[in-house]
Amino acid sequence: MKLIKNARIITMDAQRRVFDDGAVAIAGSRIEAVGERQALERRCPEAETIDAGGMLLIPGLINAHTHIYQVLYKGLGDDAALSDWLKKCVYPMSLNLTGQDCYHAMKLSAVEMIRGGTTTFVDCHYMNRDLSCQDYLAQAVTDSGIRGVLGRGTIDAAPAPEPLRESVAQAVAEAERVIKAYHGAADGRLSVRLEALNEKLASREMISAMRGVAREHRVGTNMHIAEAAERVRECREKLGMTSIEYIHSLGVTGPDVLLAHCCWLSEHDMEILSDTGTHVAHNPVSNQYLADGVAPVPELLRRGVNVTAGPDGACSNNNQNMFDVMKSAALLHKVHSLDPEIITAQQVFEMVTINAAKAIGREADLGSIEAGKYADLALIDTNRPCMIPCFRPVSNLVYAATPDVVDTVMIHGEIVMRRRELVAMDEQEVLAKAGEAALALARRSGLA
Repeated sequence: MKLIKNARIITMDAQRRVFDDGAVAIAGSRIEAVGERQALERRCPEAETIDAGGMLLIPGLINAHTHIYQVLYKGLGDDAALSDWLKKCVYPMSLNLTGQDCYHAMKLSAVEMIRGGTTTFVDCHYMNRDLSCQDYLAQAVTDSGIRGVLGRGTIDAAPAPEPLRESVAQAVAEAERVIKAYHGAADGRLSVRLEALNEKLASREMISAMRGVAREHRVGTNMHIAEAAERVRECREKLGMTSIEYIHSLGVTGPDVLLAHCCWLSEHDMEILSDTGTHVAHNPVSNQYLADGVAPVPELLRRGVNVTAGPDGACSNNNQNMFDVMKSAALLHKVHSLDPEIITAQQVFEMVTINAAKAIGREADLGSIEAGKYADLALIDTNRPCMIPCFRPVSNLVYAATPDVVDTVMIHGEIVMRRRELVAMDEQEVLAKAGEAALALARRSGLA
């Protein structure tokens, strides 16, 4: 039994309780109890104690949408529109991407995410020329101690280069292999979701096939949708439907579906998302970076749609910094609407904690500090310039904090960073190997 005490706890439970002098008891990988310090000290007299020293204790942040492999492409696609970004950066690098590259990308991303208080991420890996990529990603998650949702993505349509496309049969076989091998692995730290990438690069047959396998194995479905205006326009011209109407007609909506971006939505699209309980992953930094558009997040929230957030890939951001994501998610909509009250810090913090857990079907395990949930926690040092004064902790976390406020991180009941020092990884070795891998990949791709 471990006891984290002397903490100011932001629980994010249903009542949004805060304990100013709180404690959390942890048994194995799960939280045993949350409450006032004195009561839990009496209840757990033999527990190993971790003195928080008055720091904030928050649920580990959940990165609801990213592309781990892209961390090796950072800086190569800057200042380009989405279509040019794909042609000039993503496709050339991905034609040469190996499983070993993905291992180094995952370890580098894990260092950055843990240092920034992120304990869970939702990946999308759709570059499958080397089919070992998912295996290397899974191994790196296991080795690093982070919690990962492996998004087994796929593409089969132009303008993606032919070598990066998969047949439906191969995509189905590989999806089933990855689910069998990794869903629930690493003592539950690994899970799998399936994704036909988007309405342009995945055929109707591929979208339907991936949805079918996800339903059969009950692993959930992800998809990029309505990210760029031109894709929605093409969908209307070819099919007489919006992108959301199209995937809804294929059954790709519902409580087990998480849709990334959703920048270009009609009134009917928003009705569909609300009526079906479909979740949305907002990517405010990436959408600004690529000038994709502004997702109607305040309206989606008003309609009861569950919205979460992520940074997207690190070559359209260019980092895994969830504090940047939170601040951008708030400020983007204020200036876009010219309404400073349209979205609050509390709503944004919910997007990266309990909302994100709901979006991946893990609200019983993640997203808040409650008895029975996994002990995925972050201690936030309020004795940092950006955190003083700390009248309203959630406001500080959204508008003021930077990753260096994260002092200690626990995942699955295990401390993976203590006093800013990583426990499970040799950070300098990870950084060196990732840098070498990125340079070698860029040289192979003719982009060095």
